[in-house]
Amino acid sequence: MKKIYFLCFCFLMIFKLTSAQEGNKKLISVNFQQAKIEQFVSELESKTGYHFYYNPPQFDSLKVTLQVTDKPLESVLDLAFHNTGFHYTITAQQQVFLTKGREVKTELAEGFFNAQPANENTKQTAVVTDYTEESEKKVAEATTENKLYEIGIRTNNIKSGTANLAGYVRNIKSGEAVIGASIYNAESKVGIATDQFGYYSLTLPRGRQTLTIKGLGMKDTRRKIVLYSDGKLNIEMQEQVTSLKEVQISAEKVANVRSVEMGVNKLDIKSIKQIPTAFGEADVLRVVLTLPGVQSVGEATTGFNVRGGSADQNLILLNDATIYNPSHFFGFFSAFNPDIVKNIELYKSTIPEKYGGRLSSVLDVTDREGNKKIFTGSAGIGLLTSRLNVEGPIIKDKTSFIFGGRTTYSDWLLSLLPDAYKHSSASFYDLNLDISHQINEKNNIYITTYLSNDKFRLNSDTAYGYSNKNANIKWKHNFNNKLYSIFMQA
Repeated sequence: MKKIYFLCFCFLMIFKLTSAQEGNKKLISVNFQQAKIEQFVSELESKTGYHFYYNPPQFDSLKVTLQVTDKPLESVLDLAFHNTGFHYTITAQQQVFLTKGREVKTELAEGFFNAQPANENTKQTAVVTDYTEESEKKVAEATTENKLYEIGIRTNNIKSGTANLAGYVRNIKSGEAVIGASIYNAESKVGIATDQFGYYSLTLPRGRQTLTIKGLGMKDTRRKIVLYSDGKLNIEMQEQVTSLKEVQISAEKVANVRSVEMGVNKLDIKSIKQIPTAFGEADVLRVVLTLPGVQSVGEATTGFNVRGGSADQNLILLNDATIYNPSHFFGFFSAFNPDIVKNIELYKSTIPEKYGGRLSSVLDVTDREGNKKIFTGSAGIGLLTSRLNVEGPIIKDKTSFIFGGRTTYSDWLLSLLPDAYKHSSASFYDLNLDISHQINEKNNIYITTYLSNDKFRLNSDTAYGYSNKNANIKWKHNFNNKLYSIFMQA
């Protein structure tokens, strides 16, 4: 009797296995015309009894056009995903996993259960598996807060210790560097600010971190990372325009203070354009005169005195090149085109040694790099001047240019003066051209040029003219995440 029960049980198991195999080989017929992933999966699930698993956003671009008759499920999927980046995996539990880029492996690695325990006579070898994709081995571009970014080479376990994280903080619209943005980690209480190129280098404990990024005129954002070893992470920030209903003054310590800079005022072009100026055009030097300790030399000039010093004791720089006469048209206009200027720094005391030991002050003006994403431009017509500004990518996300020019048509105003002055003339123009190029992750080239010219004639007995001509090239090289150098030739 027991033998009969045993034979019945074996027959039943063989029957089930045979049924399962026949289920895997079940033939189906389908007809799809530009079907989306939802329609495609629903049809196959109803005809096979299998359950499909997939991430819908990854399959938005997939449109299936297919007609088959009496084919197994594997053949239908092979034809649907032919010459695409999509893959499928079918399990014994009648589950189908659809993936993009990578294929799901359901079997264990060969030799998984044959691992031998280590002993004194057995040499141990540390196995490190690189899980990063080819795209992740390049510099990660962090554009969203809801993603976890893995930095460095991933190992089986995260070792204790620290690792270095470096990269650039840029404007997500234009690709320009965000100067002075703070990157801060609350858990380790470590932070740093970006330099004039938007570059940062930060040493953090290995493991999972949350970085808080803040910048002037930019929307506060966060990035979640897992830091395995030294690596790079480029961060993109969005601009933020805030409508103020009231003034609130608050402060929060979000970064370690390593040094104190006294007597330094920093302005950006957004702050400059908010200050009313003559003839409807923003003026860099007129805004500088509103700062504490700075006074005007006199009427009809843009020279300035800082804390009792004379005008010739000031060093005025445009992109690290000296500007000897910073004014146009009797001092009504400064020599700096406001559409090109990005950042201004005025050192009134404790002047850094790199500026050569000026007695009174240093005014350092920096131009924008130019939009690396799209072509943009602006133009303006005023009572006395007209201006034009064009910028855009030469090679998208790699090379950009920015060009700006101004000129005057003020002779019509002089023609309204009495007869003794009708034959006078006054004119000026200035031109800026800046080019920035990223050679690779470690090398950047910056080329800046500036040309200005002024002419004045009063009747036939008084005439003068002057000009500024500047050109320089900078080479920025990153030796590692913590050390970089800048070579300049003017």
